[in-house]
Amino acid sequence: MLTKQRLEFNWCAPVSGDGFYLGLPVWERPPSLEYTVEIFKTAERFGFRQLLIGMGFTHHVLEAWTLATATLALTNNTGAMVAVRPGFYSAPVLAKMAVTLDRISKGRLSFNIVTGGRPTEQAMYGDYLDHDSRYRRTREFMQICRQLWSTTNPFDYKGEFYQLHQTRLETLPLQPSGPLFYFGGASEMARQVGAEFADVYLMWGETRQQIADRMNQMQQLVANYGREKKVRYGLRMNIVARSTEAEAKETAREMLAKVSPEILAKARASEFPNTKRESVGQSRQWELRGNADGNWYVEPLLWAGISVVRSGAGMAIVGSYQQVAERLLQYIDLGITVFILSGYPHLEECENVGRYVLPLVREGYLHRK
Repeated sequence: MLTKQRLEFNWCAPVSGDGFYLGLPVWERPPSLEYTVEIFKTAERFGFRQLLIGMGFTHHVLEAWTLATATLALTNNTGAMVAVRPGFYSAPVLAKMAVTLDRISKGRLSFNIVTGGRPTEQAMYGDYLDHDSRYRRTREFMQICRQLWSTTNPFDYKGEFYQLHQTRLETLPLQPSGPLFYFGGASEMARQVGAEFADVYLMWGETRQQIADRMNQMQQLVANYGREKKVRYGLRMNIVARSTEAEAKETAREMLAKVSPEILAKARASEFPNTKRESVGQSRQWELRGNADGNWYVEPLLWAGISVVRSGAGMAIVGSYQQVAERLLQYIDLGITVFILSGYPHLEECENVGRYVLPLVREGYLHRK
């Protein structure tokens, strides 16, 4: 029998634009601070703990840290999970920025650590490290931040990427040991870093068997570091939920109604209209899409349609409110206790999922054996 753990439901705030139809040249709604605050306040009403504010520099209009800072200053309870790329920040400087925002927000800050997987985008900002080197740098980055957030005593650090002399912070975060690290990655190097430093190890949506296999692998790695009780497992998943399965599937189909035939053809050929990536997780998403049926379903209720027009987390659970809740409960049975959910458009779907799906999941979890 699984030990009951606290469930954590999070939502997402878009930084590139928003709308119902996917694949348009320009989003129906441009991103803005006002719109982000509105999503935060909606998420708060329905018990979402945090909103993920993603980081990207290609096609992303707003910058995550600036947007999070402004939004947290204008809201009261819901937290911000800010995506951070270690290669673009000095670890001590970012650690101090985090203490400042942690205190301003009264402890409502966490980090989504993103190592990066698109070489051309990394190069736009002067980062030319290869895949494994980036993860070694991420490891040092997380280690330095955690140590700075745990003591005001100065220390030296001599690593492959950071050499620090008597580094210290004058003030510690409100959160003990600092903001939590939400971290994902499917490669061997990524899993090693996650096993050592992640507070929550994140996975993108995959089949239940794939999720179970990933968790079994991670649990063994985590055990090697003696951290069995300190790592939680999270799932990043899109949701298309309606009153009936038929209505949900029709909604999903309509979301792709304005995607160009050229993009659809490339997707069916397992090509993506973007530059080469080194992300193992992204490759797994494309492989799943390649195995989908003609309507983009990988398995019952698991829809790969979003991956046709965007990278990253491209899978969605599509079904009735009860079906979606039951699928989330099945992931919970595997040991997932943290969810980062999203839907299009993010404002209306935050209320839809919060009002009709989450109560069913919470009720079902209470009665789960």
